[in-house]
Amino acid sequence: MSTVAPQQDSTRPLIRIQRVRKAFGDNLVLRDVSLDVMAGEVVVIAGRSGSGKSTLLRCINHLETIDAGAIYAGDEMVGYRHSGGRLVPLKENEVARQRRDLGMVFQSFNLFPHLSVLENIVVAPINVRGESRATAEAYARELLNKVGLPEKADAYPRMLSGGQQQRVAIARALAIRPRALLFDEPTSALDPEMISEVLDVMVDLSKQGMTMIVVTHEMGFARAAANRVILMHEGVMVENAPPEQFFTAPAHDATKQFLSKILK
Repeated sequence: MSTVAPQQDSTRPLIRIQRVRKAFGDNLVLRDVSLDVMAGEVVVIAGRSGSGKSTLLRCINHLETIDAGAIYAGDEMVGYRHSGGRLVPLKENEVARQRRDLGMVFQSFNLFPHLSVLENIVVAPINVRGESRATAEAYARELLNKVGLPEKADAYPRMLSGGQQQRVAIARALAIRPRALLFDEPTSALDPEMISEVLDVMVDLSKQGMTMIVVTHEMGFARAAANRVILMHEGVMVENAPPEQFFTAPAHDATKQFLSKILK
C-alpha cells in the first residue's frame, strides 16, 4: 500500500483559497488572501509571529472560521455553502467528513496519552473511515515503518522522545488517507537534535508526491522540498516564489528583512 493519496486531476488546484479575510475582534489577521495549491505540490509558508500564517492553515481545515472569501478542497467549499450571496456554515458532521481529506500535524503532537502508539493511529480510520481493525492495524504498522518507528507500536506517548511523538503524529495524520497534509510548525516544540528526524520524514513524503502545506521557519526544508515558498506579512502574502527565487532574488522588502534575520 502507498502512503500517498490517490492521483488527482493535475490540471486543477487541489486547494483553492479565494480572497479570504479573517479578523479577531479589531485585529484583521488575513487580508484578502488567495492561493492555489496543485496536487503533489509542497508549499512552505513562512513569516514572523503574528503574520497570519498559522491562522491561514487553520482556516484551510476549518479549525478557524473565515469572515469572507472561500476555501475549496477539490470542488467542495470547506466549512460553508453559498446561500443568497452569504456563507452559511455546514453542520459539524459535514465539516468532519471534509477534514478526512485534509490531515493536520500540530506543533504539540496531540497524541492520546492513554493509548498506545498503534491505537493512536488506528482510532480515526476505524471510527471516521469505518475501516476494519485488521485493515487499520496493517496500514498503521506500514506507516510506523515509513516513519522509522516499527518497534514502537505498543509503546505509550510518555515513553517516546518529542521527535518520535511527532513522527507518530505524522503517521496518524496519514492513516486517514488524506488528499493533503497541513503542518503547523511541526518542529517548533522539538529539541534541535530531534528536528532532522521529523524533517527527513517530511522530505520523504514530498518525494512520494504528497500534497503538503507547511508553516515553518525551517528554511533548509524549504530549500530541499518546497515547490514554492510564501512569506506572510501583516496578513498578506507578499512573496510567492520558487525556492531559488525566494532565497536569492526576493521581490518584497519584507522578505529581504525576514531572510536577513532568519538566515544569520
